Amino acid sequence: MRHYSVFFLLCWFFLSSMPPLLAQETRPAEETRDKQILLWKVPATGRKALIPDISLIGSIAGAWFRDDPGTDLGENPSRTGFNFQGVELAIQSVIDPYVRGDVFILFKEDGVEVEDATVTTLSLPANLQIRAGKMLARFGRQNTQHLEQLDFVDQSRLNRYFFGPEGFSELSFELSGLFPTPWLSELSFEFLQGENEGNFDGSRKQDFAYLGHWKNGFDVTENLAGQVGLSGVVGFNDTAPGNTTQIYGADVYFRWKPNERRGLKWQTEYFLRRLQDTADTIVEGGLYSQLIWRFARRWETGLRAERIGLPSEGFKEWSFAPQVTFVASEFFRLRGQYNFIHTDGIAREQHEAFLQMQFNMGPHGVHAF
Repeated sequence: MRHYSVFFLLCWFFLSSMPPLLAQETRPAEETRDKQILLWKVPATGRKALIPDISLIGSIAGAWFRDDPGTDLGENPSRTGFNFQGVELAIQSVIDPYVRGDVFILFKEDGVEVEDATVTTLSLPANLQIRAGKMLARFGRQNTQHLEQLDFVDQSRLNRYFFGPEGFSELSFELSGLFPTPWLSELSFEFLQGENEGNFDGSRKQDFAYLGHWKNGFDVTENLAGQVGLSGVVGFNDTAPGNTTQIYGADVYFRWKPNERRGLKWQTEYFLRRLQDTADTIVEGGLYSQLIWRFARRWETGLRAERIGLPSEGFKEWSFAPQVTFVASEFFRLRGQYNFIHTDGIAREQHEAFLQMQFNMGPHGVHAF
């Protein structure tokens, strides 16, 4: 009996000590140390919170060109036949209470590239925010959008003409702030490495680029929202040491959405470039305007019209592109599109036709309005 008494005594002691041990193991993440809230501490039972959101978005397009471009067009279809526009791997997570990380890696036919890799602050005072890393420059509206955000199979010819087929993407540091206004009013400044070919690719080590963007968003009615923005960037080009390129832009966007079955989106951008050459300053401008109509729960159609050469020192082109899209779900869609392009000085107009398939796997973060 004595042995049994000792055994039961030991069992009682062990069981009585378990609750505090378990409580210590599963205590909430919001514990304090020296009166500081440690939101990023994760208990042993919640280690899954450390796993970032991971998603894949793929884009494949069949294409027909009257005359194949014959050059690299980035993610845009560039040959008759099948075009693997790319698979975008997104890795996104809040790192701690102070910053979040967003990485977008694009897998293409001929290689892999980092589209975006940034850290963004979350808790700076005075409505300020800092973003740093490789990013799509905040110039206008379309340049900041990834392929799956576009309403067309390809980027506008305006954005490609002024910034190249890959868009305006560089290593940079950004500081932005919100004004205390009844509407959304954000002013941002970017300090860029200066590597955009044809615009900001000076040979000197101090040849950086500097960008400013002012965005204003507002609600017109309960179903109608709008956004207008102004952009400007200046940097050094490679025509001669000290020569600069200045690009200015204005963008307008309105969205009317009374219900899930109907909606209308209108987007327009205008660019103006002043490029100092060896003997002169070249001035070029252009715009595009597009209208997207959601006429059923799973169907939408749209039209994009463009004009390069307003004003122009030589190159002039106009084009239009209708499209129709079947949105099977938020994870899969099919889109058909036709491009008609007339370039001054070229006798034959260009005709292009695309059929695109896009799919999404995994939790993809919400994009900006």
